[in-house]
Amino acid sequence: MRIGLIQSGGIGDIIIALPIAKRFADQGHEVLWPIYDDCIEAFGAAAPYVRFLPLKGRAGIWMYPKPLALLKERGCDRIIPLASYIGGHPELLASPKLASIMKFDQYKYAITNVPFREKWNLQIVRNKQREDELFRQVAPHGDYVICHLQGSDFVANLDVRAMAGGAPIVEITKRTDNFFDWLTVIERASLRVTIDSCFSNLIDQLQMPGKNIFLIRSKWPLTPVLLGDWAYISPATS
Repeated sequence: MRIGLIQSGGIGDIIIALPIAKRFADQGHEVLWPIYDDCIEAFGAAAPYVRFLPLKGRAGIWMYPKPLALLKERGCDRIIPLASYIGGHPELLASPKLASIMKFDQYKYAITNVPFREKWNLQIVRNKQREDELFRQVAPHGDYVICHLQGSDFVANLDVRAMAGGAPIVEITKRTDNFFDWLTVIERASLRVTIDSCFSNLIDQLQMPGKNIFLIRSKWPLTPVLLGDWAYISPATS
């Protein structure tokens, strides 16, 4: 069967749903997934079990009607919209009832009939050469703290130095065009302080051991379920 997934962005949502695509691929299905074109290279290399299709827009018809049309053109036998909220168009949800009672990440798994525990079976192909190169550029010797304080629509106002205990701080920035390049830097940190983002998803879904602090930015329905050892802070914003 050819299965199409609709979740054009953001990066964190796609990472959350990757194990769903892997489950389908392992069952012998071909998985097609339209995503924004600036993410194609990163996800295409990390998740070769998915056939990602490029979308050039960022809003409006590009969020739902455009990927839907694209998947229909490619002859998908089953098309699943993964979003639990589509602004102004509740009729487009796969299950409004489930969307009303579940967190957004639980919803994605419920409507696809993939066990929610699979969220923590994230399987990606890592580019150790790129990861090691970034590590050499930014990581100091010895213990260090990483932080990620700025998202697409959120900036946490937080004194990370007060948490670091004198350890050097490495801030995740747009230093590279591939967010997966940060994985080794993140893994080897003695403390990770991250907003609700693709990086906190990667830390949790890859089950990285160590100390983690999660900076809350969304209300209950849009905050992901985390299984790792996290402390939670609601920071001021700027």
